[in-house]
Amino acid sequence: MAEKVLARFDAPTVVVHRGLLQTILLAALDQHVLRLGARCVGVAQDAEGVTVNLADGSTEHGDLVVGADGLHSQVRTVLVGDGPPRYSGYTAWRGIVPLDRSLADRLRPGESWGRGCLFGVAMLGGSQAYWWASARIDERVGGSPAEEKAAMERRFRIWHEPIPELIDATLEQAIVRSCQYDRPPLRRWPAGRVGLVGDAAHPMLASLGQGACQAIEDAAALGDALGATSDVTMALRAYGARRAPHAAAVVRRSHRAARLAHLRHPAAVAARDAFLRLR
Repeated sequence: MAEKVLARFDAPTVVVHRGLLQTILLAALDQHVLRLGARCVGVAQDAEGVTVNLADGSTEHGDLVVGADGLHSQVRTVLVGDGPPRYSGYTAWRGIVPLDRSLADRLRPGESWGRGCLFGVAMLGGSQAYWWASARIDERVGGSPAEEKAAMERRFRIWHEPIPELIDATLEQAIVRSCQYDRPPLRRWPAGRVGLVGDAAHPMLASLGQGACQAIEDAAALGDALGATSDVTMALRAYGARRAPHAAAVVRRSHRAARLAHLRHPAAVAARDAFLRLR
């Protein structure tokens, strides 16, 4: 897969820890530009600008507001009002584990599909591996870190090596459980002086690994649109027209890929696996 990516895009596949990426991005900002803990509780716009109301009672005013506040976006609630996101039926687990030489030599990055669940692994710097798994389970199922790890070990105990060993080597506190949510794609993104990017605009399942990628594409497209005109409302209309169709298509493809990866009926799984072997 890595060779195919390199041949198609003339660039290698690089796996970076999210915390490290955030540290690098933060270092590129001027000091005091980023203010943490400022929770948005409301947004109001008019012909003159946009006002953001914060939980501590203070306000911020500007020409433009970009809602990059994720799956449960308060900005989206104000603009669209389409209720909470929907549970997809899939729950994911993620973990990072240090590798000894023996385990590192036996590791083959990629994704394995079974009946109703999958397991994937990628190499990280510093002799570490990042692994992810998902399964079709009830949203309410869950437990303590120890119970989550035990459930993972039971679910994947007969899977091929070194999957059981990876799970066993992961500290229970390092396993992150996340229910997977998405929304029906918006046919048209709201404009005015308030824009949306990333999960606030188009939450999608992780099956294609495109959530953060599409947010980065959003940011680039929004920057292009704002650089092309001094009219904020015109820029946001152009941005939405450019990004909405593509993002919606990725949302739909991610949903289809998740259904295919999590098939449970033996006949359907057998047909899927036979098809994939021919590709």
